[in-house]
Amino acid sequence: MFEAVMGPCGSFFIFQERGIELNTSDILPGDILFVWGRGIFSEAIEMVTGGPSHCALFLDKQTLAEAQSGRDSGIAYLSTYLNSGGHLEVWRDETLTKQERKRITAYAKNHFGIQYDYTAILAELVRFKLDIPIYSFQEGNRRICSSFLNDCAKSVGRNWANIPYTPAPVDLINSGKLTKIGEL
Repeated sequence: MFEAVMGPCGSFFIFQERGIELNTSDILPGDILFVWGRGIFSEAIEMVTGGPSHCALFLDKQTLAEAQSGRDSGIAYLSTYLNSGGHLEVWRDETLTKQERKRITAYAKNHFGIQYDYTAILAELVRFKLDIPIYSFQEGNRRICSSFLNDCAKSVGRNWANIPYTPAPVDLINSGKLTKIGEL
């Protein structure tokens, strides 16, 4: 379990069971939260892809933008994930400027309300379990978490996935374009 303690200037210190300390004041807008969850759906995605089941974009130190199953894309709060009992990692595109971080978060906010794409999850299952990438699959107006984040990156000329089809969260990690900055 995690404990959040208020620090100076309203920042939080997050203490992990292993005693590793990460100060949320180190989180920047545009950083990415990767989640290894505790539910059946999360664990199935993690087993199939060999990576996290979910990712979200930090808008600020406590607020995230995400595409999440069961609802349209929108706001989420870090406290929800801290209390979930899952494994959490924060990653960063270190090439982003302060202005690009503002543009990425604005893009995310302007695209709230996009429906979740359950069909893309099936395409990911085929890709990872049968090793058959579906190049012709187009998400249209729906998104999964990782394609939503990659769209945000593309809004400032970045591509966090090195693949020509819908990325899974693990594809963003494996792209080599993001750096792990810590665990929560």
